[in-house]
Amino acid sequence: MSHELEVEALFDEWAIEDGAVDMAREHWARVEPVLSALKPCTGRYLEIGPGNGYALEYMAGSKFAGGYSHAVELSQEMARMCAARVQGRDNVDIDVESFMNWRPPAGMQFDLIFSMEVFYYFEDIAAAIDKAASLLAPGGELIVMVDYYEESHESQGWSQELGVSLTRWPQRRYLEAFKEAGLQAVSQEVKSGGVHEHGLTLCTRGKRPSTYVHD
Repeated sequence: MSHELEVEALFDEWAIEDGAVDMAREHWARVEPVLSALKPCTGRYLEIGPGNGYALEYMAGSKFAGGYSHAVELSQEMARMCAARVQGRDNVDIDVESFMNWRPPAGMQFDLIFSMEVFYYFEDIAAAIDKAASLLAPGGELIVMVDYYEESHESQGWSQELGVSLTRWPQRRYLEAFKEAGLQAVSQEVKSGGVHEHGLTLCTRGKRPSTYVHD
């Protein structure tokens, strides 16, 4: 089984098991302070790996209520739950696809691209960051949040526990990759929250400059 299929099967299992409800609740405690601080936007929002759709529902109904929201989800089961959350909204689209294989509508760029607990599943994190950066509109922002990184002692055994290969970067490598992708105003912080998760979530963010050249 390919790495991609292994990851898809894992997320399908979590979705079927309990609807990823506990996972979403724990994640939201750390995601909410980041997303709620953003200004409303009439542009385009992209979420990479929305899971059961907890953040997508919030963004489509608040920050991007006057704009457009798009999500790319690898897991069929997660995408099904995600679609149920945003049912009836005409400003949301969900594609079931690997982000690295996904092709957005021609010429479409995004004012905000967000991802929580996804990027370490990529075999090449730098390539994923590079692709995300290339999809930003001028002045657009990329926000990547992960719990699995070198400085996190709580997550060090996850790859063995899950039976899936994960990419464990140090904090500084995320900063470097954002800058290498041409992003500016790159910053990083750690977030805590939730009842059952005791580690810290690493949040890295950066903006595409108004004049942007991408190789």
